[in-house]
Amino acid sequence: MSWEVVKTFVSLDGQRRVEIVRRHDGFFSFEEDQWTSEFETPCWVPAAHHGVVSICDAAETAEREAYARIDWLREQSQISN
Repeated sequence: MSWEVVKTFVSLDGQRRVEIVRRHDGFFSFEEDQWTSEFETPCWVPAAHHGVVSICDAAETAEREAYARIDWLREQSQISN
């Protein structure tokens, strides 16, 4: 079963993204990817891991976890506010 993306954040330079996802078990989490053109077809690949994967009861909780763990996302948010 695949996960459903419920929200996406993209870095200002377009090289990183965070997706808030609804997992197949009904819980929520987040994933950080980075853009690469190292392959024949450019694509998103998983970025560095942030330790234990967060499994949250709500999308808003997963979003807060992402902001707490991903520096560029937190910093970008402070710029736009």
